[in-house]
Amino acid sequence: MAGIGHEIIRLEEAVSTNSLIMGRRDYLDRHGLVVIARHQTGGRGRMGRHWSSLPGRQLQFSMVVHPRFPAVDFPVMSLLTGVAVAQAIQALLGLAPQLKWPNDVIVAGRKVCGILVEGVSGGRKPRLVVGIGINCTGRSDDFPPELRDRLTTLEQETGCTVDMDALLHAVLDHVDALCARMAEGGKADVLALWRRYALLGEGERLRIPTQEGEREGVPESVTPEGYLIVRLDDGTRRVHVSGELEWLR
Repeated sequence: MAGIGHEIIRLEEAVSTNSLIMGRRDYLDRHGLVVIARHQTGGRGRMGRHWSSLPGRQLQFSMVVHPRFPAVDFPVMSLLTGVAVAQAIQALLGLAPQLKWPNDVIVAGRKVCGILVEGVSGGRKPRLVVGIGINCTGRSDDFPPELRDRLTTLEQETGCTVDMDALLHAVLDHVDALCARMAEGGKADVLALWRRYALLGEGERLRIPTQEGEREGVPESVTPEGYLIVRLDDGTRRVHVSGELEWLR
């Protein structure tokens, strides 16, 4: 099986690279295909949120993955991708990225990268489309006012111009290696790597929905399936599988 990134399609503009791939069977059938766009006019984040695109200043791309691990482990793909991005940023730029469950990469307390993993049903084999958006050049002030205190860029944190092509290939190489590890039965290793970067423990707080209403607590770890374990303020533990959650700090 060819590696991820063996074929790269570069576009000036797309509505959404994830949507573009998911709408084309010929793309979905090509494991490792990467589509990168300089600008996305309708990029999407988790829970259908709008992705704020800055033309030419972000690394925005999607890849096709035909996973060679069981479907029960597909939720780990978002965490795996976060690890790959963190490893690439750390290796190339010397920063200390952190990961916020399930799909954000954080540098200096602000989001620098978002990830969206979508599954495609039907066909002969399962297929995942993994979208990644990394804020590379510019500053927080380039974003809409309501986002400036939550976002940063790699250039802002390093004071240096970022080689986006080098970063792209570093991320792809790390994703490929981690997917291979998963296929070899190394899910526990991938989750251990995620925990190493993750924002967990007493310094973090979040709010999650429960049957009893919204509850606050501390993110402790993840289950073997990649779901978040939260210790609520009353001492009980809940597993947050999906849906809305609010990080308080």
